[in-house]
Amino acid sequence: MKKTIGLPLGTEAVYDAENRQFTLTSLCGMSCGHNGLEDDYSCSGSAVICVDDRRLEGAKLECELAAVTETELEFSLSDAEKTVRMENVWHFEPEFGLISCRSVLVNTSDRQVVIRRALPRWVFAPGDYTVLHQMNRWGAENQEQRHRLRGADLILHGRAARATVGTTPFCVLRDNETGKAAAFHVLPKGNWVIQVHSDILSNEFPSPVVEAGLADTDLFWFLNPGERIELPEVLIQEVPSDGHAGALLHKYMIRKRLPAELHLPPVVYNSWLYRFTDFTREQLSCQLAAAKAAGCEVFVVDAGWFGPAVGDWREKVDRPFFGNMAAFADEVRAAGLKFGFWMEPQRWLPDVPVRKEHPEWFPEHSVRIDLLQKPAAEYFYRVLADNVRKFGAEYIKIDFNASVGYDRTGTELARYCAVLHEQLARLRREFPDLVIENCASGALNCDLVTAQLYDLAFVSDNAHPYETLRIRQGVFRRFLPGRVLNWIVLRPAPERFTAVSDARQVLACAAATWDEAALFDFKYVMLSGLLGVPGFSGDLAAFPPETLEKISEYVRFYRENRAFFVDSHVFSLTPPSSGVADYENYLAFQMQGNDVSDSLLFVFTNSASRRALRQFRLQDLAPDAAYRVTTLFEEEKEDFVRTGEELMRYGVETRIPENQHVRHAAKLYRISRLTENAAPGAGQKQGFVS
Repeated sequence: MKKTIGLPLGTEAVYDAENRQFTLTSLCGMSCGHNGLEDDYSCSGSAVICVDDRRLEGAKLECELAAVTETELEFSLSDAEKTVRMENVWHFEPEFGLISCRSVLVNTSDRQVVIRRALPRWVFAPGDYTVLHQMNRWGAENQEQRHRLRGADLILHGRAARATVGTTPFCVLRDNETGKAAAFHVLPKGNWVIQVHSDILSNEFPSPVVEAGLADTDLFWFLNPGERIELPEVLIQEVPSDGHAGALLHKYMIRKRLPAELHLPPVVYNSWLYRFTDFTREQLSCQLAAAKAAGCEVFVVDAGWFGPAVGDWREKVDRPFFGNMAAFADEVRAAGLKFGFWMEPQRWLPDVPVRKEHPEWFPEHSVRIDLLQKPAAEYFYRVLADNVRKFGAEYIKIDFNASVGYDRTGTELARYCAVLHEQLARLRREFPDLVIENCASGALNCDLVTAQLYDLAFVSDNAHPYETLRIRQGVFRRFLPGRVLNWIVLRPAPERFTAVSDARQVLACAAATWDEAALFDFKYVMLSGLLGVPGFSGDLAAFPPETLEKISEYVRFYRENRAFFVDSHVFSLTPPSSGVADYENYLAFQMQGNDVSDSLLFVFTNSASRRALRQFRLQDLAPDAAYRVTTLFEEEKEDFVRTGEELMRYGVETRIPENQHVRHAAKLYRISRLTENAAPGAGQKQGFVS
């Protein structure tokens, strides 16, 4: 007997109790199943499991329906011989347009088996599809790529425990004929994979088969009787449009998934893009005074304090601190800031002493320490904890610049990452006030799992004020804007022999080093930094007091409205580009607060293109409510009132002065809902401190 199962979010399935088969017929409103046919195992069913020398899929996996409620679907898949069972729980979140898919694989036999693949599967009807995914390389992260399905498969993967090297654990499958789309987000447990097979059985269009979860390139997991593997969670997201799906993901993660113990991100000054590792304590003391004047809350000493190689985490006895960085940490605290430092605990270079003392702790051809050995894991933790304690640190920046290599245990680094994450949780338990930053070689390990482990994540080593906006536009599709750290990296501008405007100019770092720099409008740089968590590096001490005071105005705005920034979701109001250096086009973002009564509209443009007027339609306002629109950080403020319907239908007209010789210009608008029955200009709800 066949039973139709209606589920939220345009999802439907048919359960054949007699044959114990489960067939998905619709997912997020997209047609599923191979035209109702289940005769080809490779494009049917809800999973593919390779165990020992067998491949189980389609009708080879029998389904047992456990429970169906208004928000949850539970079912299990097993083979006729009862070798393994995949237990699946789909939890529906209609408010956020999301389905959380969790799977556990259990050895139900009486012998040890080898798992070579264990991937949940979603089969879509034949049609014309495009897959949107992201290229993620250092300095140009989160850049959109499009792959039209025409018979070739697409395989995205994360390797060597860095989840976002090369690509990100995210893709969107779009039906080009209906316009409907669904996004797939993998929450990595070790290495991950998303495979989009383009199956063609005859003369039809391709049938997309999406398989996502634990990587299977080198998987040979020995599973004893009764043992279980918790597979990576997969979030499936209904995508209403390319620019706006991220906002629902932001809301979901903030309201449902982020641990309560995460800290509000502070405003940091980091020494790296000042003088890299070539600095003295006296030079940092000058930067400390400037950082305090600018409003920074934490002073972070980056690489250069330890040595002589990464992995030797003993403090240098010569420059910069002559073995006494603790004294500089006390100086930082005496100035009213908190102290932080940089470490890269997953990289241990060949010549460090511990590798000679305990070579058995270090896998061959790898820079990592073997966390599966308890003494090695304890040493790893003690190196972290002892340095935090030694310097009285309230902040640690954790980097990850190298591949940890091949996993000879056959678990695709899932067990390694489980221990690593427990060590981070242990660090937080021992030092509950410690703020932990995920640097990860500039966003090469930035995903929805690390979002729940670290207080904030570095957006990119690229410090270009415009290019990082393009990078953030991509990261906002799959990560939290209020937890993304942006560096504002400045030096005073050189003499301008041919001044073409009276705007305040600064010299900004235009890459990941000072080998490239460019003149920028001061306000543009500061507003770029506000789209997330502002942080600083560079030579702040070279600026006069009046410039530091101007910087502090922006920092003060962030600090006074920090809860808004951290809990906000972001709509991208302009389309993505093919690369980070598309300087001509506008970028506009609506950052909306958790209670949706207040928004910030960030507008960035190339004023040399002489497009001074644009109208950007806002999202998710109350149609009948009145909103006050005001410019911020402007000498001559714009101030007007519009209804939510007008702002969503016609938008905010932005006016940015044109100048054919000035590349970058920006404005920030505050949009605040007025209280009910209030006359325009009175009774404004105070959502912001300005």
